[in-house]
Amino acid sequence: MGDAPQGNQEQGQEVPVNQNPQFVTETFSFVIEFLQQYGWFVLFGFVVLIYIKVKLDPHIRRVKKKAEDVIEQKKFDPDVAQRRMEQMERSRQRLQEQHDAEASRYAEKQRIKEEEKRKLKIEDWENHQQGKGYRSKVKPERKRKKYFKCDMI
Repeated sequence: MGDAPQGNQEQGQEVPVNQNPQFVTETFSFVIEFLQQYGWFVLFGFVVLIYIKVKLDPHIRRVKKKAEDVIEQKKFDPDVAQRRMEQMERSRQRLQEQHDAEASRYAEKQRIKEEEKRKLKIEDWENHQQGKGYRSKVKPERKRKKYFKCDMI
């Protein structure tokens, strides 16, 4: 088993060995040396870049939003805008009509209440003139409920 020669070795060919490419090892060693010498500077520069990005991000977003608005204005279609305005006007008009109807119902209820109060005052005044007595201004007391019952024998 272990003595049996393999097919490639029988023919006298050598088995290739996987070697690391030279540029990979040189690049890796260069990066390690650079970080050993200038690591703190790299870290400081990275922190500064993050700080600048955080400070400039709102401004960049604002500029992008303005650019999008300009593009949207260039795509402006007056027919679509006109239809949208007409729809908004119709919905406003419908809401106004609903509000007016509710207001008129409320005003009618208020007018009926005022009329009842006026009739009650006239009736009270007539009763007073006839000597039947004047209605008391004090509201009648409600019947008090018994909240506590004593069921003990």
